[in-house]
Amino acid sequence: MFKTEMHCHSAHVSACGHVKADEIIEKYLEAGYTTLVSTEHLNSETFSEELEKGSWQDRVSYFMEGYNHLKEAAKGRIHILLGAEIATPNTGWNDFLVYGLTEDFLRSIDDPRRAANAGALSSIMREGGAMFFQAHPFREHMQITNPGVLDGIEIGNLNTWIESNNDIAQAWAAKYNLIGITGTDFHAHEHSPRGGIVTEYPITDNETLLRTLRERNFSVLWG
Repeated sequence: MFKTEMHCHSAHVSACGHVKADEIIEKYLEAGYTTLVSTEHLNSETFSEELEKGSWQDRVSYFMEGYNHLKEAAKGRIHILLGAEIATPNTGWNDFLVYGLTEDFLRSIDDPRRAANAGALSSIMREGGAMFFQAHPFREHMQITNPGVLDGIEIGNLNTWIESNNDIAQAWAAKYNLIGITGTDFHAHEHSPRGGIVTEYPITDNETLLRTLRERNFSVLWG
């Protein structure tokens, strides 16, 4: 069986991340993971004031640092895929996990934080071949998102810092037939890898990940 982390932040990009790539990789290897999706935050706190005044291309270069540091630290021992956790005022500051991203795709679009609403953000990502999930949709400060613009939701957010009301998320996914995943939502030294999906084959690239999610050919980790 092969374990894939679906929600992880590093100190290299995410303002709330406290752990650098070397330690993250060692933690996940020790926990028996074979794949990690880098889902750095892409929100109002991601970039410095100078970067915000600059070009989107410069912001992409900065955003990619998290993924690149993880790839370098992995040294081929664990597969690293590129994702993101995007939040904007136009979506009510809901957090959306995007899977199947590439650097080329990010460079081909405008800053996705400017999307008019969740539906528009979903369309941008889906048109690029990515999948669009809502992270921890029933935390207290989240807002209900139209299920029609989502491919799935995080039915289990295993971050120990905040209550995510995972039981409600599980019921919501079942009601609207949304794909349900879990994630560690890794941020800090005290966080132990314990979320994600389990498959009978390794998730080695975006194509395999997206096919696995669409076919629901996985089980979820709960710690």
